Amino acid sequence: MKPAPPDPAALAIGPAFLASFSLLRQRPVVLPALGAAIVLSLVSVCCGIGLLTTPWFLCELFATQLTQFTGKPAFHSVSWLPAGSILLGAVLLVVGVASLTLVGAGAELPAEVTPVSGVTTLMRSSGFYACISGTAALLLIVPVLYAPLALIERRAGFADALLESVRIVMRRGVWANLWLSLVAHLVQSSPLLLAAIWAAYGTRSLVPQALLIAAPLLAVSVPLGQGMIVWSYVGLRSDASPPAPSTPPPPRTAAALRMISRWTFIWSLVVALPIVALLLLGLSLIRPSTLGLGAAPDGELVADLVPKGREVRQATLESTSLEISTNGTWAKVVAADGGGTGELRLRDVGAVTRVRVVRVRDTFAIEVRQGATSSLTFIDRAGVRLDDDLRARLSDRVSGRGALFVLLFPFVATLWTVPVLHRLGRVQLAFRKYPDRRPGEAVLDSALRRSVQRTRLFVALLLPLDLFALGLGVHALGFW
Repeated sequence: MKPAPPDPAALAIGPAFLASFSLLRQRPVVLPALGAAIVLSLVSVCCGIGLLTTPWFLCELFATQLTQFTGKPAFHSVSWLPAGSILLGAVLLVVGVASLTLVGAGAELPAEVTPVSGVTTLMRSSGFYACISGTAALLLIVPVLYAPLALIERRAGFADALLESVRIVMRRGVWANLWLSLVAHLVQSSPLLLAAIWAAYGTRSLVPQALLIAAPLLAVSVPLGQGMIVWSYVGLRSDASPPAPSTPPPPRTAAALRMISRWTFIWSLVVALPIVALLLLGLSLIRPSTLGLGAAPDGELVADLVPKGREVRQATLESTSLEISTNGTWAKVVAADGGGTGELRLRDVGAVTRVRVVRVRDTFAIEVRQGATSSLTFIDRAGVRLDDDLRARLSDRVSGRGALFVLLFPFVATLWTVPVLHRLGRVQLAFRKYPDRRPGEAVLDSALRRSVQRTRLFVALLLPLDLFALGLGVHALGFW
């Protein structure tokens, strides 16, 4: 027995949650199994295989829930590929925004604060800002909230599914759909959030263990939250979707529909470029940062290497398995087991004229001179750089203003997405009506012309900013 379909005129968060919970009770094995597969796939994204498996399992979850809510089977088709791409892009976007905020905010909590003594102390943590930015990133996916469901259920084209999603969003209201998205994703991540808050109010060192213990509960919370979105889509999709004509459209109508699809695809690419720039900036954090300017402090001199020509000069750091070497063009710190810092990223391209290693308490200060320029880094006894955290890498890749621009520009682009695509969707809906129910040809042509002109204007305004953001992302990767 499937849950009762929603009333499109009276959709609410409570009924959506109850319907999703009822579906979970009816399928207590299949849905948690798919939820567990999604969680494991997200964990394996760092290994690369999750980029392929995560979209597939998400589509399987949506197809299963659609089948239960509608009573009609959802078959596998080529449309699952764009649906999975949208879902994976949404996940990477939210994670990327939250991660960059976490990196830029610095330490989790002040060092002198061990337990969380109140809300004020919690709000000083970078994790709090990461949660806020990740929540704000959900605004970016509101226009495409229902597009994967339309692709899976109706096997529609990408442009048609995107326009249908925007029509559904506008029919119920942007803020109502944003609230639905926030609550649904909050339900999905609730085990981790509750575990982190519980541990933070005790001992901060227990937060990783608490998250690990709560992670299996995501297998239940993920289908529960996604079911709320699927249930809402089922209740709104019929009135928002254009009627499917039984005969092929006339050439004039077919040409207009192709033009609408083409400009929808162009707009999607323009809006996707800032997101790509954001992901490129996140990928650039894999590479170590360059050495900072400075000279070694006072301490015990451990090694002093002056390269001659291309001859490799090396020295072993006392009481460690580390070896430092240089040949005038590079400098390396390598451990006996092959680990260590590896090759140091020098600030200048000039030749290395001298390398000094000074012991400062339990750390080693490495000063690399290139002519009149001195670069400095610190390593521990295991050969790990102490000044190469993610925040240092971010500041090394791009300026603070550039990082802020890359982080905020996707939000600006998304604010224009709903009005632009909504206008195109309304014109598409008018063209797909039966001839006796739609406006005259002159009215339709005028509406199509105004919609295309408006879209072209917004594309012209956004494209230079897109290229600038993309340039910052490519520059952060080190291609120029």
